[in-house]
Amino acid sequence: MALGPSNATWTQLYKALARLAGACGGAFAFVLDEGNGLWCVGLADVPPTTATHVEDRAADRFYAAEIVPRTNALRKGSHIEIVCEEGNDRYMAVSFAGIYVVVVWFYDGFGADLVRARIRRALPEIERLTLSLPPSGGPGADEGAARARA
Repeated sequence: MALGPSNATWTQLYKALARLAGACGGAFAFVLDEGNGLWCVGLADVPPTTATHVEDRAADRFYAAEIVPRTNALRKGSHIEIVCEEGNDRYMAVSFAGIYVVVVWFYDGFGADLVRARIRRALPEIERLTLSLPPSGGPGADEGAARARA
């Protein structure tokens, strides 16, 4: 099953991520898993869309730089929080449900304490919606994802 605007849960997740990005002053927010499965990208102030090519590449850079070195810890259930406030790629990320990470992306500076608080406030809804999505059925639909959904 392809996820996108035709899936009501995915649309709710998109809107939650877009609201989070906007509330934080970010450009977009996304959820990915430990296997580089990009579940949803929410663009601040943009209706639900899957046309997120630039943002998808940013998520790939984030995954390579931050998740690959932490994959074993994440798979073992370690909680991670990542803050990158300098350089071209600026973001704050928080893990949830063992294998997922929500990331808010910025093009300019941001206040980490404020963003952390807003992520924490939005996280229960984002987690509930992410875990309600059907598994992709392709690569990454492994037992770790099934355990997190159980």
